[in-house]
Amino acid sequence: MEPGNAEIFRIHGRVSEVLGNLDEAVKWAEEAAALDPLRPTDYLGLGYLLYEAGRYNEAQADLQKALDLNPQAAFAHVYLDKILIAEEKPQAALAEIEKEPNEWEKLTELALAYHALGRERDSNAALAVLIAKHDTDWAYQIAQAYAFRGESDKSFEWLERACKQRDSGLPLIKTEPLFKNLRHDSRYTELLKKMRLPI
Repeated sequence: MEPGNAEIFRIHGRVSEVLGNLDEAVKWAEEAAALDPLRPTDYLGLGYLLYEAGRYNEAQADLQKALDLNPQAAFAHVYLDKILIAEEKPQAALAEIEKEPNEWEKLTELALAYHALGRERDSNAALAVLIAKHDTDWAYQIAQAYAFRGESDKSFEWLERACKQRDSGLPLIKTEPLFKNLRHDSRYTELLKKMRLPI
């Protein structure tokens, strides 16, 4: 009834992402960006979906479009950092995350980049600050850091906290690449059941 409404495409894409249908989510996000090409957050969302899908070059191009439209766009450097870590370029990731204006996401990504560089003391320090400042509101990001570092038990502890806190990041658990090491664990399946997500 309203085929030109980009918000409908955004919502459809978000639902597809939560259900784990990345190809479909990307398609809807591309439609939203085409309908509203001057909205930086559409390119941010599309860039993140492409990162989740492992399509790094396309993701970087869309994230750059977001930065071209808004050089101060929050999360653009976070998502670029995630791509560089996935590409095993931790030194470049560390330089990228220094540009991020959002402090709590910056701390999360520093914990990841330092771990990827083998600088465990620095990774621990960044994670400790994140926990001290944001244990009541960013449990999902803390769980991400622990999962990436291979500390599954701690990651599941923080995912349980995220459930209790009704963390807004939690619905993305099915598509978040940082949780790939958890997906073979029965606790991951139980968490999906608790959230009523497809297994």
